[in-house]
Amino acid sequence: MELSSDVVLVFDRGEDLFVFESCVQAVNWIEAIDVDEGEYTAVYSPDGGLWALTAPDGPDGPVALARTGGGDPGDLERRVARYWIRHRTGRPPQGPLETARLLIGSDDEPRGGWLGRVVGLLRRGTGRGTGISAP
Repeated sequence: MELSSDVVLVFDRGEDLFVFESCVQAVNWIEAIDVDEGEYTAVYSPDGGLWALTAPDGPDGPVALARTGGGDPGDLERRVARYWIRHRTGRPPQGPLETARLLIGSDDEPRGGWLGRVVGLLRRGTGRGTGISAP
């Protein structure tokens, strides 16, 4: 599967990984209040390019996502490796590109805000994984 150049991998404080097929999907799903409160710790493209995630008008406004021009492939690799250890136990770890392809092709549906956190907690108990989103 060929990925769009707009694919973004979003990591939150709980080391959950959300993968979006485009930055438009990401900003439509992510809530400004969560951005304002620092819920998301890093946003990358699959090649390690950094994205800036902001809520320029505060917790009640829109979310903005923009390429920074920088990159940190090493940090992305470490975060993806931690994701595999924590959420894909028993499976061979994959790199960022393969992980993005896998999660985009999964049947998990995104859940926003507090509901997403509740669903994630419930999934931990069912063995389905947590916080894995592919709009």
